[in-house]
Amino acid sequence: MNTQISNGELHGTVALVTGGGQGMGLAIVDVLLKNGAYVSLLDINEEIGNNAISELEIKYESSSSRLLFIKCDVTNEIEFEDSFKKTIEKFGKINIVVNNAGIMSKYLTSWELAIDLNYKAVVRGTILGLKYIENQVDKNSAVINVASIVGLSNTILPMYQSTKRAVIEFTKCIGCPFNSKATGNNVRVMAICPGATFDGFENNIEGKKALEQEIEELITSGEEIPNPNRKLIIQSTDYYKAAFLHVMKNGKNGEIWIAENEEPPRLTHFSTQY
Repeated sequence: MNTQISNGELHGTVALVTGGGQGMGLAIVDVLLKNGAYVSLLDINEEIGNNAISELEIKYESSSSRLLFIKCDVTNEIEFEDSFKKTIEKFGKINIVVNNAGIMSKYLTSWELAIDLNYKAVVRGTILGLKYIENQVDKNSAVINVASIVGLSNTILPMYQSTKRAVIEFTKCIGCPFNSKATGNNVRVMAICPGATFDGFENNIEGKKALEQEIEELITSGEEIPNPNRKLIIQSTDYYKAAFLHVMKNGKNGEIWIAENEEPPRLTHFSTQY
């Protein structure tokens, strides 16, 4: 059954999404497309990217002209910037950049790739966003960096936690009023910290509980004094889509948003006292 395109608030905007072929990246592409945006979907896996494009074209009527797949390794500086140029060549502009690509690494496995993909590529994507997005006050323009609730936790995941925390610190610093004024940057740079987000557990309650327990252990085992009220609920990508749209529409430069446990997205506040 085809889904009609909504001429929502993002109608006519152009978005570039890294790691957009599956999971949360694909969910972001989906909600952008549904709300009227043109979308450039970047993914290192050509098969996954093409399959995602095919599924979206079936789901949404007349969407082929508003979709572009670019095979891209975002850790490759030349490839990454070329994807911005190809997007502009196809759609004429870029309004939104979503730095979503990343890997989940346990302990020190793939530590160099984790730094290159989870952090360096996000920094580069932000810089490219500020270079190619028109520098004006516009509620439909933004760079959104996808961090993780893990970046705000004390986990036993040294590379994943530290790179996601680095994304959070980079985002709030580059978007702070001093830096925005000093650089003349009018484009919002924000981060979203999703909690555990997976689909496919509608009819697998036991599997969902087991995964929630495993993730909760990873997140809380690094805490000296675990929070007894800490809860972790696996949320669907449908919830994440709504949270992403909320941040896109309401977020301000340098803000960090939490989207977890299918609760309303909330702004994170950091202490500045040491």
